[in-house]
Amino acid sequence: MWKFHQLQRKLLRMRLISFGMAAFIVFLAAEQSSSPKFGTPAKIQKRDTVEKLYGNPVSEVYRVPQNLTITASFASTGNLCQAHIESDDEFGITDMQLNGVLDELAPEEVRGKHKLSTFLDGTCLKLLPPENSTSNSSGKPAEVAVDPCAECSGVSDDYERATITKYGNTNQYTSVRIAFRQPECKGLDKKRQ
Repeated sequence: MWKFHQLQRKLLRMRLISFGMAAFIVFLAAEQSSSPKFGTPAKIQKRDTVEKLYGNPVSEVYRVPQNLTITASFASTGNLCQAHIESDDEFGITDMQLNGVLDELAPEEVRGKHKLSTFLDGTCLKLLPPENSTSNSSGKPAEVAVDPCAECSGVSDDYERATITKYGNTNQYTSVRIAFRQPECKGLDKKRQ
């Protein structure tokens, strides 16, 4: 009987030791996986954390079924102030894609009466980086080149309460901008900077 009790105690000690070792191994594995030195961040930032760091967002991005992306900016009242529409593909925005979105975002009764259409025909320039990027001590003026990606040509339609500007060529716009002229929208661009 004495040997039986001794054997039981030995088995119990072995179980406790193996359980302790298993728990220790699990603890080490969990500690390593959450350690930042292995490149895994401890926690991804949440929306409210980013808002605490940088304030409220100045715009929101929406993807619409017409393969367009809309970046919308709102006044503190919740009213739409600006919308920037871009295409998800390299072919640009067609009138067929655009007209439905314009009717939803800025219906005629919201825009008001059409006042004036203006053709935009400018040449946008950009500064080229100097050949020697460490310094431009030679005194040579910076070089400029035509920027084909800039929003320099198109048509702007002014309405009583909004302006709709289509950049690019007819039926192949690079982007479209809607801006509402409402008191709550004044100063929105200044808040962005």
